[in-house]
Amino acid sequence: MWTVAGVAIVAGLAAAGVGFALSYGTLVQAAGDWGFGSWERRVFPLGVDGLIIALYSLHLVLVWRRMAKPALLVAAHGITAVTVALNVIAAANGLPGSPGVWEALGRDPGRLLGHAAMPAAYVLLVEAARHLISRTARLEAGDTGTLTLADWFLRPGVTWWVFRTAKTYPMTYAEARKMRRDIEIHRVWVRYREEIEAARAEAGPDFDERDVITVLDRLPDLLAPYGVSVDEALALPDRMRSDDQERRAARERADQERAHKAEAERRRREHADRIAALTAQKEALQAQAEVDLLQTQTEAERRAAEHRAAGHVDVAAIEAARQRSAAERAAAEEQRRALVEKEVEETARTAALRRKAAEDNEVAVRLEEEQAQRAAEAADVQWRAAQKAAEAKQRAADAAAAEARAEEHKRAAAEARAAAAELDLRATLAEEAAGLTERERQERRVARMILAEAGGDALRMPTTKIQDRLRVASSTATSYRDAAAQLIASGYDPERDPIHALETGRAWSGV
Repeated sequence: MWTVAGVAIVAGLAAAGVGFALSYGTLVQAAGDWGFGSWERRVFPLGVDGLIIALYSLHLVLVWRRMAKPALLVAAHGITAVTVALNVIAAANGLPGSPGVWEALGRDPGRLLGHAAMPAAYVLLVEAARHLISRTARLEAGDTGTLTLADWFLRPGVTWWVFRTAKTYPMTYAEARKMRRDIEIHRVWVRYREEIEAARAEAGPDFDERDVITVLDRLPDLLAPYGVSVDEALALPDRMRSDDQERRAARERADQERAHKAEAERRRREHADRIAALTAQKEALQAQAEVDLLQTQTEAERRAAEHRAAGHVDVAAIEAARQRSAAERAAAEEQRRALVEKEVEETARTAALRRKAAEDNEVAVRLEEEQAQRAAEAADVQWRAAQKAAEAKQRAADAAAAEARAEEHKRAAAEARAAAAELDLRATLAEEAAGLTERERQERRVARMILAEAGGDALRMPTTKIQDRLRVASSTATSYRDAAAQLIASGYDPERDPIHALETGRAWSGV
């Protein structure tokens, strides 16, 4: 084959050279007749035939690079036709009288064919080289299929479908042919599948020993136009059934995989929702803990203030009692001292009178004046002592009044607590009689506490007081307070509550 290839190459190059030379000479002579100059008529054939070579070569390079441009091949064929036509026209013009092409074809057809044969041979050799290089590039790229004139002539419809599919989608002609063949086989199987399955069902396990001719026996004839052998046609039902089973198994696996993915996604979402709920609950508990802490601090400060106020009252009472006792002792001491001084003075005066009884009247007068002065001083001392005693009694009276007011406040608070306890007891008994649950009774009890002690504002009712009163945990006290707030907001009023009659005693005997 290397020898044959060498002969073909040598002969082809010689023929192409001869054809190019003859075409060149004809076109040079014709170009002179067409008005080209001396140098223009010599380069005109080179431009036309050189363009053909350039277009074919560029097309081959693009095919080898898998970047085919069909327009280049069409242009090369068009310039080839132009070359042949120019040679035929030049041959016709060379006849005596320069007749037209059709007249020259009738007078001397051999002349025209001879002039057309050389460029045609040149073009055919270039096309052969192009086909060799293009086909080699396709084989190296893995494209083993091609469409021949026989394909277009024998089955133009199928060939057009293969051509359109290969050009529309990224596949070769061989792949498109196989795809068409598989489609046709599948159509035959779909068309006669019910008959084949029915024949198998009727024959049962003795299907291979049956005497009746079924559609299975006609499958080779039905599939022969698509290049299917007899053995392949007879094995088609088993193969298609196996393919169906594999497809069903693949679909089931795909469905199971999708189900597993969906289940995993559902679990992931549930986990995310659970995490979000726990996070929200954690934040709510933290916020509630902060609120409870603030309420506890507020309640502690309030209790501390109450204790401080009570301590101040007790200190004031003690101080008043102490001042009263001190005043009473000071008054008694002043009175005793005044009496002692008076007795001393009287004794001294009496002794002086006895000693100086014999003195003259002037001394007596001085003694009387001194006695009067001492009496005035004693009276002044007594008045001051009485004034201090009165002030001490007033302070004692004020302290007693303060103590009385404190006792009155304590007694009023005790009575209020007793009344609240009695009312709460009656309400509890009434709620039990009304068939309420323990939680509902506790919620109503907290609602009454809020209405009685916090003016209906649930936020002003500390949870610690609810804890102490109901003896429950902080979270339970908070939930009772929230439920009581909702109950008050919904219009709860002990005066309009049917239990109020029992609480006030109007129907107490019936509980």
